[in-house]
Amino acid sequence: MDAIVNNFVKMEPLNLEHTKELYDLTEANRSHLREWLPWLDHIKDCSDTKSFISTYEKEGAPPHFAVFYRDRMCGVIGFHHIDTQHKVGSIGYWLDYGHTGKGIVSTALKKLLKHGFREHNLHKIEIRCAEENFKSRAIPERLGFVYEATLRDCEWLYTKFVNHAVYSLLATEFTA
Repeated sequence: MDAIVNNFVKMEPLNLEHTKELYDLTEANRSHLREWLPWLDHIKDCSDTKSFISTYEKEGAPPHFAVFYRDRMCGVIGFHHIDTQHKVGSIGYWLDYGHTGKGIVSTALKKLLKHGFREHNLHKIEIRCAEENFKSRAIPERLGFVYEATLRDCEWLYTKFVNHAVYSLLATEFTA
């Protein structure tokens, strides 16, 4: 899926051509992202970003996309996991601090939901985020996801465990 989502937001399948730009974006947002994302210590240089991208270029890997706003990369969105047997997918996303609050993730997420339900024939799509990450939680809430549960101490975030709020949307609830 290479998609113009609207006049300003575009998504491209994440590929090795994005390596330097994605690494630079990660570096520029390290302190912002570190508050909620546990993987930053594993990204030490461009080769780590290249390895990350390589895992999503393999056949059968869950799709990940570079997100652009006005032709400038501003984040990533994709499926962490797709369980084909049970037809369930789990989505994650992050955005450059300077681009938050513009509806970019919501816009990209709508396109990714359509892709998940139609192209991957998923029955259910989940979003999990730290319980205290209210900005991230607002996205599934705004798009009609149902809050399902709080998973206690389910993620180690550098110095502490955090709870996750779990949201889901069923294919029957999705309107493109």
